Amino acid sequence: MTKRKFGKAIREARKQNALTQRELARKLGVSRTAVFDWEAGSREPDEGSKVKLQSILGANFLAAGPDDTDTSSVLSAWLSRVRQERNMTVAQLAEKSGLAVPTIYNIEAGKAQNPRQRTIRLLEKAVGKKFEDEFQKSLREASTIEGLGEFQDFEPHDKNDWPEESGIYVLYDISDRPVYVGMATSIATRIADHSTRFWFNRPIVERAAYVPIKDEKLRRQVETILIKFLKSNAIINKQQVERD
Repeated sequence: MTKRKFGKAIREARKQNALTQRELARKLGVSRTAVFDWEAGSREPDEGSKVKLQSILGANFLAAGPDDTDTSSVLSAWLSRVRQERNMTVAQLAEKSGLAVPTIYNIEAGKAQNPRQRTIRLLEKAVGKKFEDEFQKSLREASTIEGLGEFQDFEPHDKNDWPEESGIYVLYDISDRPVYVGMATSIATRIADHSTRFWFNRPIVERAAYVPIKDEKLRRQVETILIKFLKSNAIINKQQVERD
């Protein structure tokens, strides 16, 4: 493996573990400059540092390679680590942040992989630590659909988290199965309507995600394709739920 590829593997594995260069350097007992140089491919760590890297970043991070890293798990790793550093339970973090307990569980479990900025800001304030810009960039890159926009998670049972944008949204049940695909000129308005229905409760509707799409014709096309792909899994769609 070349120095450049080795450096890229370190960088991606570091981000997947939600560690800044400074934090990784501290764990390794080296300078931040050394980590920077490794990631830039200008030099390689010695054998002792390589062993420590594998212990901290995961024994298989080199074998997996940078193309196989799951950047969407960055927030999950960051939140779980910081919450434990603060000696906070999930319930305590939920109370302090004003978020629902299931929201935090879903993030740490990797189910809600790209929460809205509002959610991230509330978590940062609650734990007193910033979710680094480079981590947020990785999340956006991993969840952006080229030509459409960023696929974002939101809490369907918290009206303050309902997106006002027009677009396509998906509702998931407790087993993370998509049970409904919808479109709306205002997703918040449509979710408000759903929330009055008997089926809009946990565990049938556990979490949700959306992608903003302004063009109405494109929204209808994407919605139709998604419903066809989901087939019988979209059980609520089969019930002829009222649409735009």
